[in-house]
Parts: sequence; structure tokens; C-alpha cells
Amino acid sequence: MNDKIREIFFGKNVKFLGIGATVLIILFVIIKVSFINNVQLSKAVKNTISNTDVRGYLFAYGVNLNSTVFADSEYNLLAKDWVVDNAQPDFKEFLFQLGFNKWEKNNSDCDDFAKAFTVFLKSYVKKSKPKAASPAVGEVYYIRRVGGAHAINIIVLADSDGAPTLAFFEPQEHKFVNLTLEEIQSIYFISI
Repeated sequence: MNDKIREIFFGKNVKFLGIGATVLIILFVIIKVSFINNVQLSKAVKNTISNTDVRGYLFAYGVNLNSTVFADSEYNLLAKDWVVDNAQPDFKEFLFQLGFNKWEKNNSDCDDFAKAFTVFLKSYVKKSKPKAASPAVGEVYYIRRVGGAHAINIIVLADSDGAPTLAFFEPQEHKFVNLTLEEIQSIYFISI
């Protein structure tokens, strides 16, 4: 019955029209978002710093550096407001495309979400700014105040004055979070 009604209102080619319209809408959104985000990303990529500098910021914040891995020799500091306004909403769509709609034990759990955000943010910047250094983002593993191991993201960002600041991002909740001093001291592995 629904097919008959659709045919009466939209004609026999409704499926092809719907697919065509969907493709055009997606292309429009991609072009628009890519242009806007590229302009905003130019403002967001603030400073390039060495991994030695990142190590110093982590140490000053009280992070144990014994199990810290730095994959790159230098990193870019992103503006926190850009991450909040642009990367966070697009990350939600990225997770949806991966099928990470909810937490699942041993399948899409905390470490998978943290790795996904790291890959997302690094590829997001690389796609828009191919010559820019990778953002200073990675996974951090620690013991939560309420008990149990947990993985989230660690990011060295530029504050409004351009000065480096350390931040933690909970990828399952899509927001920045604060760790207690005890949680920071419990960090047992970082990969940036």
C-alpha cells in the first residue's frame, strides 16, 4: 500500500530521485563543511612544538613519563574552541560510520573510542592541512577515582593566548573532562 501511495505522489522513479537527492545533499554538505572547517582550521592550528616540549608539559602537570610513547618529533597545538565547535560534532558522525554507537565490552570499549578519536583528529587535520604537523593528541590509560582502568584522550592544546595547556577528552561522552590529581598520578601509559 505504501508503495502505491508513494507512486501516486512522486511517480514511478521515486527510488532514483530519492537516491539522487540524497547524493546531492551529501556532496553539498561535504563541500560546505570542508570549506568552513578548512578556513576555521587555519585559525585553529596554532603552534608547532617538539616532543621534548610536550614531554615537559606532561611532566609539569604531574604525569608519570615512564610509559609514554611519542610517535612524532613535533606536534601542532590546536585551539580548544575549534575542537569543541568543529571536531567534536564531526567525531560523532565518524563514530556512527564506524558502528561505534555505544559501549560494548571488548569490542567498542574505552580504548577503542580513545584510539578512534586519536585517528580521527590526526586525519582530520592532515586532510585539511597536509603540511601541518600532527596534533598533540593520543590515548591515556589510568585508574579512575571510582576504580577500574580506563582509557581516554590526552591533548596538548593552545589556550586563547596561544600558550600550551593540557586537556583530557572523554571520547565516549564527546567532551573534555578534568582528572583528579590522584587520577593523573595513576596514569600508567600514554601514546601520543
